[in-house]
Amino acid sequence: MFKIAEKEELSQISLTGVRSLLLLWLLIKSPRTLDEIRDEFIKLNIMEPSHSNDILRIDLNTLRAMGCEITHATAKSGFKYILKKHPFSLNITSEEILLLKKVYKKVKDKSNILLLIKYDELFKKIAEHITDETIKEQLYGLSVLKNFETEFIKKMVDDCRDNNTLKLIYCNPGTKEEAEKDIVAQKLVCQNDKIYLWGYDLFKKEAVTLNVKRIKSILSRKPGSGSIEFNKTCVKFFLKNFGITDIDEDETIIETSNDGVLVEGKYHNDFVAMQRILSLGADCIVQEPLEFRAKIIQKLKDMRKIYND
Repeated sequence: MFKIAEKEELSQISLTGVRSLLLLWLLIKSPRTLDEIRDEFIKLNIMEPSHSNDILRIDLNTLRAMGCEITHATAKSGFKYILKKHPFSLNITSEEILLLKKVYKKVKDKSNILLLIKYDELFKKIAEHITDETIKEQLYGLSVLKNFETEFIKKMVDDCRDNNTLKLIYCNPGTKEEAEKDIVAQKLVCQNDKIYLWGYDLFKKEAVTLNVKRIKSILSRKPGSGSIEFNKTCVKFFLKNFGITDIDEDETIIETSNDGVLVEGKYHNDFVAMQRILSLGADCIVQEPLEFRAKIIQKLKDMRKIYND
């Protein structure tokens, strides 16, 4: 926010310069009518109520002379002046957006939600200083959180930290029906460009993975009483073409050989374990448990049938 000017200070500076800088800031924030600009100037004591609007028109032309593209106020624009372009904006090309997209893709799957929030805020902050609407939309579109309210995600991060119990309405993917659930929040994760809530369903007495986009509303929050202990899905698999980046925090190497490594993973539930195993592709061979191995084989058969059809 700007400080209200003192009369004795104004005599030592260029009022035209002050008004021009303030006018540029106002138009960057949003289109304005002449009356809206006038009200802001009077409020900040850099214009007298008795002054003519011609002063404002001079200030607009001063910005135009500096290289700003400002539309004329017409009925079509609601009699507002619109800043289309200014020489102080960031110039980012489509090629640079593509490079940012590639870099972001490399880091997002290994980043926690708090880091993804920082990236989201950074993209939005940069976009504020870009006048090219196409580039601006491309920059907004980089973030995996682009379709979420940032405050909603931050609140859920707090819920997971405190293991709060959430009473929520969830749209089940199979039936499309909405159901009320009591979930002890445990972790918020990003997988395959989707945000999931890992939690414990107090009614089903099992670990669940909820797509956050399917959470229609949170009815209430109860303070947590600590993390709930439950049996995780334990899977042993052999991984060929091993690289140090291939191991997640929930996995441990228990044996190495010239052909690869034997890994034991302890996952939140079967759904998370299956996502992880499938992401490793043909380099991964599940060894045990046999029941889970059978589920993977059936899943692959179902997927092949869908693609063949």
